[in-house]
Amino acid sequence: MKTNLSSWVAMALLAGGSVVLAGTASAQGWKPERNVELTVPSGPGGSNDIAGRIIQKLWTDLNLLPVSSSITNRAGGEHIVAYTYVQQRTGDPHMLGVMSTPMLVNPIEGRTQLTHNDFTPIAYLITEPMIAVVRADSPITTGAVLLEALKKNPGSLSIALTSTGHRVSIGLPMHKAGVNIKAVRMPAFKSGGETTTAVLGGHVDVLITSVSTSVPHIAGGKMRGIAVSSTKRLGGVMASVPTWQELGYQSSGSWKRVMAPKGITPAQVAFWEEVMRKSAQSDEIRKYAEENQWLVEFKGAAETRKWLDEEFAALKVVMTALGLVRQ
Repeated sequence: MKTNLSSWVAMALLAGGSVVLAGTASAQGWKPERNVELTVPSGPGGSNDIAGRIIQKLWTDLNLLPVSSSITNRAGGEHIVAYTYVQQRTGDPHMLGVMSTPMLVNPIEGRTQLTHNDFTPIAYLITEPMIAVVRADSPITTGAVLLEALKKNPGSLSIALTSTGHRVSIGLPMHKAGVNIKAVRMPAFKSGGETTTAVLGGHVDVLITSVSTSVPHIAGGKMRGIAVSSTKRLGGVMASVPTWQELGYQSSGSWKRVMAPKGITPAQVAFWEEVMRKSAQSDEIRKYAEENQWLVEFKGAAETRKWLDEEFAALKVVMTALGLVRQ
């Protein structure tokens, strides 16, 4: 009875709150029949890999699947390699992918024609703030000081980043502050390890990165956060880092969601949505979120699709203003 009720609730949510008896009946009973593959769009060690491995571990530890599961790392092309791999498995409910900000940014920037509409959204799980960090002995004390310096002389400081998402995160406050963004030196690196080395070595002044990757360096006293994209201050070693919002600006973070190929059935969507709901509600993920400075903000399949449509439209406006849309 408990399984039937869970399936009924999940289907009702997918139907936008309406009760569809035929759809409910079809949702009952489907379960994976073979190994489930979870594709991660980056190499081992990055924030997407960390999130993917935690999700897969939760499936195992909470006994949420009747079959085995595995992680596949498919790095390359600003996530396009992984997204293409998942997209090509049309109708396969045993293939899921961890998807992040590049899913929306890439088509806007003109890197690919593949968009979020080429997939089946399952759930929005995690929001990960972006942080601007400097070397511990840097004279840049806050994000406001950084912006003031760049407004006076855009070429006076350099900002290391690894993705367009990072560029948007720092571009938003720079745009509002009236900085000549095109004159700012923002070298792109291949990995977070390279950007960290560049900052610690004094080759660049500021690093834009995911909060989780900066925690060990800030905790170790080698780096200092100057602004974070969350709407309120984070805890732990990040408690003293001001938010862009409290400094009078807006910024953007990263997010992690799970999706499947197009062509899977409502019953299969309902199963996976419920699995991700239980993962998001578990004590285990709260522990991981605290360790990595993540915000667990679960959204189901229908709500995730709506959010993606709205975020895509908003990003297109912002990226056009920042000069990041290829003509």
